[in-house]
Amino acid sequence: MRSVALLTLALAAGCTHNPPMRRGLRVWSMWGGDEETVFRNVLRAYDPTMENLPSVADDKTIRALVAGAPPDLFTLKDPSALGALAANQALRPLDDLFTAAGLKDADFTPGAISQCRFRGKLYAIPYLLDCIVLLYNKKLVKEPPRTLEELEELCKRLTKRDSSGRITQIGLRPPEAVQLLSAVGATFWDEKSERLTADHPNNIEGLRWYKRLMDAQGGNEAVEAFSTGFAEDMGASNPFFKGLAAMEFSGQWNANWVFKYTPGEEIGVAPLPYPADAPKLAGTAWLGGNLFCLPREGKRTDNAFAFLQWSQTKAGQLKFAETMHGVPNQRAILQEPALRTGAPWRPLFARFLDLANTPRATHFPVLPVAALYQSELTAACDAVRYGRKSPQEALRTVQTKVARELEKYQ
Repeated sequence: MRSVALLTLALAAGCTHNPPMRRGLRVWSMWGGDEETVFRNVLRAYDPTMENLPSVADDKTIRALVAGAPPDLFTLKDPSALGALAANQALRPLDDLFTAAGLKDADFTPGAISQCRFRGKLYAIPYLLDCIVLLYNKKLVKEPPRTLEELEELCKRLTKRDSSGRITQIGLRPPEAVQLLSAVGATFWDEKSERLTADHPNNIEGLRWYKRLMDAQGGNEAVEAFSTGFAEDMGASNPFFKGLAAMEFSGQWNANWVFKYTPGEEIGVAPLPYPADAPKLAGTAWLGGNLFCLPREGKRTDNAFAFLQWSQTKAGQLKFAETMHGVPNQRAILQEPALRTGAPWRPLFARFLDLANTPRATHFPVLPVAALYQSELTAACDAVRYGRKSPQEALRTVQTKVARELEKYQ
């Protein structure tokens, strides 16, 4: 992301409005393979002349922005890049176009549109969401754990070992650090004071919980040794699909896969567990998103936004959600029968639709240092898991390092 720092000097501050010219919009998207085929069909449904460059990495997009040769619109493969691009004035603010199109925040699912705002301004439009919650194997887990205390007990009971002490079945696959932190009500950023809160007590408690859950399964080294034996997360060798992991934190794409790789009726979906002394956190889900942005110096802003406006319609949302297995970001689409019935995995998918529409659906704050911040939180989690640092020490390091980087933007 070092090249992002060049954007302030490299990009013009103005924006050109041209008369509508719908045909031939150039799109750069993150999707490749079968996903790109689906997205290409979406584009053809809107306008057959639209051109899509697939599998575009964010650094390629950044280089194009710096060079003044961006596409008409593009996706961000990593949503954490949004804050840095917005802070460096690389993106076209969309508030006026959003309002003129008659779009309203209330029409979007919780957390969908807030992922797209930086310092109060809108810099992206979501096109489907990822909803990360708890998946559990009903043959091993009769009732999903409501609390982290219940989860800990299940981790102890469901982790099995062979005669040499090697794990052969695990209770919970190690989740991403920010996902578990969200389950304990993590506080990453204080909006009012505009300061980092990496070492907030909630975050410290979250790392304590992470270590407790790993210790309940035999310790981090044993858990890592088990986990590294399964390289392909999105295929038949996923230990959860093979019945070798009782639970995992994962997303809605699994609804289709579990029926492909396992007897799907054996899989359940539940909110992320919460600390027993914090019942207000019940119903938590962690969100990711597919974000579309317009370059600040784009020449066809009105036409590009017209496509984004269409992507928020029933036709636009269903065209993508039915085949991409993503969660619609428009509330009105979540109850569509086409997403809930018609295939054996649809009722399971519907659980993700419901959980993404709860007030406790949350995401990482939009910051110019979001990518670094998340990376440092993962490093802090690893330091705690391996016993190299206490949660307080690890998060104090995150606070110092990320705050120093944030000063460059303030």
